[in-house]
Amino acid sequence: MKPIRSFLTAAFAVLACGPVNAADTLDSQQFEERFSGQAVSGLNGKIEVGGFHVSFDSHDDVGESLQTSQGYLAQGAVSLPLGRQFGLQIDAGALHGTVETEGVAFASEDLGVEAYGLGGHLFWRDPEIGLFGIYGQQTRYDLEDVDITHTRFGVKGEAYLGDFTLKGFAGRDVADFGFFGEGVYWAASGEVDFYITDDFLVKAGIEHSFNAISAFAGVEAAFSSSKIATSLFAEASFSESETTAMAGVRFYLGGQAKSLKRRHREDDPDVNLFDNLGALGSCLNGITAPPEDMLKPAMVTQKVSAPTSRALPMPSLSIPDFDPDNCDVDYKPVMMSR
Repeated sequence: MKPIRSFLTAAFAVLACGPVNAADTLDSQQFEERFSGQAVSGLNGKIEVGGFHVSFDSHDDVGESLQTSQGYLAQGAVSLPLGRQFGLQIDAGALHGTVETEGVAFASEDLGVEAYGLGGHLFWRDPEIGLFGIYGQQTRYDLEDVDITHTRFGVKGEAYLGDFTLKGFAGRDVADFGFFGEGVYWAASGEVDFYITDDFLVKAGIEHSFNAISAFAGVEAAFSSSKIATSLFAEASFSESETTAMAGVRFYLGGQAKSLKRRHREDDPDVNLFDNLGALGSCLNGITAPPEDMLKPAMVTQKVSAPTSRALPMPSLSIPDFDPDNCDVDYKPVMMSR
C-alpha cells in the first residue's frame, strides 16, 4: 500500500499545483481548436438514385443460369451525432430490375427482381484522424420463384491522410438462398480514395465476397457546396464471373454548406446496400448450375422380349447436392433400369 499511497500523493500534488509555465500547457482556446473534431457535424441525410447493369460470365461448358441484369435503385441515409465522439447512421434502399436467364434453374427467361434493404453504422470518428465502427445490413431479393436474404456484419475503419482516405472492412456474409440452402462467407475490402479537388473524388479498391475476388473503381463529382448539394457518381466492379456498373446522382441534405471532402469526413458514411449484387448473383449461378451431361442423353441398354437387345437413348438423372458455402452444386447420378 505504501507505493500506491506515494503515487496518489504525488499525482494530487501535480494536480493541485497546476501548470507552472503557461508555455507548457494548452489554454482552453488551443484545446478547443485541437480537439474540436465531432463524429457527425449535425443531423443530415443523403439520397441517391441511379441505374445498374450486371453481366454474368461463365467458364463452364453448360453456361450460367443468370445472363444479365439491369434496372434502377434508390437508397439513402440519415446520420446523427451521439454526443461528440460517436455517430449513428441508418440506411434504407430499394431496387427494381429484370434478369435474363438461361437453362433450367428458372421457369422463365425474363424475370423481375425486387430488393429492399436496411443497414446501420455505429462509429467513433474524428474528422482530422479517421473513423472506426461496426456495420450491419440485411437485404432481401425477390427473384420470382427464388427469395434470397443477404445479411452482412463486421467492423470498418477509415484513415484521413490529407487528400487521401484509406478505407477497410472485415466481416461475414450470410446468404439464405431458400430452397438452395444457406451459405456463410468471409468478407473483406480495402479502398483508396483520392480527392483531386475538394469536390472531385476518384477511388479504387479490392474486395473479397462470396468466395470471389473483385476489383472496383469509381468517381464522384460535386457541383454545389450549398446546404443541399448535388453530385454525380459512377462505379464499376470486375471479377472472373461478373462485371457490374452503377451510375447516378446524389443529394446531400442538411448541415452547413461544405465541400464533398468535408461531407464525406464530417457527415454520412457510404451506403452499400446493393454493392454486392453481382457477386451474389454469381454465387447463385454456381449453386444452380445444371449437370454437365444434362444435354447429353445417356445410352441405356434396355432388354426387350425379343431375343436381341437394343440401345435406347434415355436422359440420365441425377440428384443435386447444393453447397452454398462454396457457391457450388454437385450431382449424384441415379441408376435407372428397366
